[in-house]
Amino acid sequence: MTPDLPPPLAVRLPALRTAAHAEPLGLYLHIPFCLDRCTYCSFATTRDRSLQPDTTARLITQVRAWGAALDRPAVDTLYLGGGTPSLLSAQELADLTGALHEAFELGPLVEATFEANPGTVDLAWLQGARNLGWDRVSLGVQALDDALLGRLGRIHGAAQAMEALDLAQQAGFRRRSADLMVGIPGQSLSKVVEDARTLAATGIDHLSIYLLDLDKACPLRAEIDAGRLALPSEDEVADVFEALQAELPRLGLAPYEISNYARPGGESIHNTRYWERRPYLGLGPSAASQLGDFRWTETSVIPAWIEGRGEVDFQELDAAEALGEIPLLGLRLHRGVAWDALRQQAEDRNLRPLTDGWEARLRALAKEGLTIWEGDQVRLSPRGMLMSNGILQMFV
Repeated sequence: MTPDLPPPLAVRLPALRTAAHAEPLGLYLHIPFCLDRCTYCSFATTRDRSLQPDTTARLITQVRAWGAALDRPAVDTLYLGGGTPSLLSAQELADLTGALHEAFELGPLVEATFEANPGTVDLAWLQGARNLGWDRVSLGVQALDDALLGRLGRIHGAAQAMEALDLAQQAGFRRRSADLMVGIPGQSLSKVVEDARTLAATGIDHLSIYLLDLDKACPLRAEIDAGRLALPSEDEVADVFEALQAELPRLGLAPYEISNYARPGGESIHNTRYWERRPYLGLGPSAASQLGDFRWTETSVIPAWIEGRGEVDFQELDAAEALGEIPLLGLRLHRGVAWDALRQQAEDRNLRPLTDGWEARLRALAKEGLTIWEGDQVRLSPRGMLMSNGILQMFV
């Protein structure tokens, strides 16, 4: 059995198999259902739950088909994202988990994460997920202020978010992560720091700090464009990030990536593979995959994806593009990039002038306090992290 592959993937299936067996994969599954749509959301999601049975069935078919097409490769991280994976019924989650075990070699598995909305979980569902082998839960808390949560269109309140974290612990999840959003209209610096302290006190081992992103059309963007709401200024947002950079390590949550903080051993192994440019397979509407220098994204049109039609966006990176992604992604990590190794890869690909040019610019940024060189390792400084979007443009 092979999945329905567009011609660019079908003709490269031998190369994809080789890349899939070079090292264990990360496997991402997109669950596109939500009870309601957040006012800032531009993801591939739907409130039409009537599509859920067919979507789950199609996803299971894809899991089995890709497992066969790639000759049952090893997988060491699983991630159920969305949307709201916690809207899967207990049976749907069991069926999907069973298909994963049948189709892929999960012996190397070290992490199995699912995202959950605090307004959709109960103890029985969480215990069922834990019994199936899911060992890490990422809860979309976003804020501990009911007014701000209402502005974001979230279906939960602050008390329900705290209860969900407690239920996850009762269900046996030692690895619990929470999301906190920065830049919400009406949000104060002191409240963000207070929320971070409250979340850290629950014993979570991971906290993600996300800047509210309104670059695509969404209801909240329309409210701001109409002048009914105002975003915090860039300086105010920078002040929040700087305050969190100082406070979170004191709470035991050390930075390991621009937006992510963790206790020792609590880092997201699956997400780290993206920044390390390691291989992953994404299944579901809008899901992205990267095997070797091949990258593709499934259609985001959910009915079309269910029916096995719709355009797949395929890209084969050339040598310069692939090389540029190493610092583009790696500098997001607090440990940075081993420059001697990158320079050697450039030498092997006859691209040494490219890395020489990047190095000159990164060393100039060190004089401005934006990068730090320690031997052959280069990383962004705390201030450089705040200005990372502009800095990383040099690798695009």
